Amino acid sequence: MVLLTVVGIGRALVQAPSPVEVVADGVLLLLPGGLSSAAIDTLRSGAKLVLYAGVAVGTLAVGTLVGAVYARRPTWTSTLGIAVAAWLVSGALYAAVGAGAFGAGLDGGLLWHAMSLLVETLLFALALRVFYSLLGLRPATHVEPTTPFGSGPLVTRRDVLVGVGLSGVAAAVGALVWRALPSEGEVILAAPARGPVSLNLPPWDVPGLSPEITPTADFYTVSKNIIDPSVATDTWKLVVDGLVDRPLELTYQQLLALPAVESALTLMCISNSVGGDLWGNATWKGVKLAALLQQAGVQAGAVDAVFTGADDYKDSVAVERALDPDALLAWEMNGQPLTRAHGAPARLLIPDIYGMKNVKWVTRITLVPNDVKGYWQTRGWDDTARYQVASRIDSPRGRSPVKQGTLDVAGVAFAGARGIRRVEVTVDGGKSWTDAEIKPALARNTWQLWKARVVVPPEVRDVRVRATDGVGERQTPDEASPYPAGSTGWHTVNVFLG
Repeated sequence: MVLLTVVGIGRALVQAPSPVEVVADGVLLLLPGGLSSAAIDTLRSGAKLVLYAGVAVGTLAVGTLVGAVYARRPTWTSTLGIAVAAWLVSGALYAAVGAGAFGAGLDGGLLWHAMSLLVETLLFALALRVFYSLLGLRPATHVEPTTPFGSGPLVTRRDVLVGVGLSGVAAAVGALVWRALPSEGEVILAAPARGPVSLNLPPWDVPGLSPEITPTADFYTVSKNIIDPSVATDTWKLVVDGLVDRPLELTYQQLLALPAVESALTLMCISNSVGGDLWGNATWKGVKLAALLQQAGVQAGAVDAVFTGADDYKDSVAVERALDPDALLAWEMNGQPLTRAHGAPARLLIPDIYGMKNVKWVTRITLVPNDVKGYWQTRGWDDTARYQVASRIDSPRGRSPVKQGTLDVAGVAFAGARGIRRVEVTVDGGKSWTDAEIKPALARNTWQLWKARVVVPPEVRDVRVRATDGVGERQTPDEASPYPAGSTGWHTVNVFLG
């Protein structure tokens, strides 16, 4: 408990990833991509917490062992020795999980992470010293034993109970310290007041159908982080460098002063399963990425645009994709400044490409002369990341009773910038298909609502949907897991007459 509490406090003080986070991230790097996809699909946003908990349990075990050894001789020499040993072992462990010795492979460099790690290990050693001083333990001195050597406990049961109580107090204090520290993510300046996207199309009043614009609170979030970065707008800067004629460094206020546009765009996570809910549609406000890059002056040799987030996350797209006229660097979502979970102060939105490449908490854009693999691509995920044709049934829900006669079916369909040409529904296992009515898209890069009325046969077992995109590519019935290039297959919901 002492070690975990110190890790939390240390992270807050030095504003660098804790050893628990670095190791958990390294373990994720070592997992096959299919296994990480299965974990995300099964545990959803809890997957990273399960991984973190596993590493934390290991950390707790190590801390307990170190504490037991320290209890035998709680001197200042031992305190310093534990700090140095913990620092050296942690530095080697960083290298073992791919972060480089002492974090040399992380953004910020060797010196920053080595010193941050030293602060955390010193805090741990000092916490041990204070902890055992409160327990009343002192260095052992030579006295004639009154009982056979080793027959009595080094620490009594009372000491253990006191220690548990103090650990709880330490954890509570750690939590209070964490909460008391300024949360940079809450320091968000108001974005310039501009009207939202004009949604002139009348809404569809269909029970169970997803809203055309997903409320921010319901919009999916997926992150590699245990703790997402909290970035203050008054210190945030965007650097545009690499193969550019005029490198840029913009503050948040300067970013807001650039000509802004607002548009609707759908995002989908590449880990979304068939029929899943890791996709949503929102309105976004920001500056055109092409305008930003043109201001910097893209050089002829640039091949990829590499985007870096405040959490050290990196991904890239071809320069041509970055210059897409619909690509945005956004600071507002659904009429409000971005939340921390959605990438505040600024995030990328690149059309027709899975969410993993739409980097959040962006701090740097670098143009490079070669193809660069991003965080997930080094783990085997597809680099092109083009959206598969996707459709989902929102109503009826799975295992719903239906009555013989007619049944209203509704849902959403999406194929990135290619749009949706056709949606079909079957209730007889694919023997016949009914065309659905498709609502016009709010914008070129948004999902589309659809609805259909079908005749329910006596032998009905399920309802299935398939879509065809704007270039004529029909959704394949072949089922594939999200890894490595996005899930495929027809969404099917089971129903019964009742």
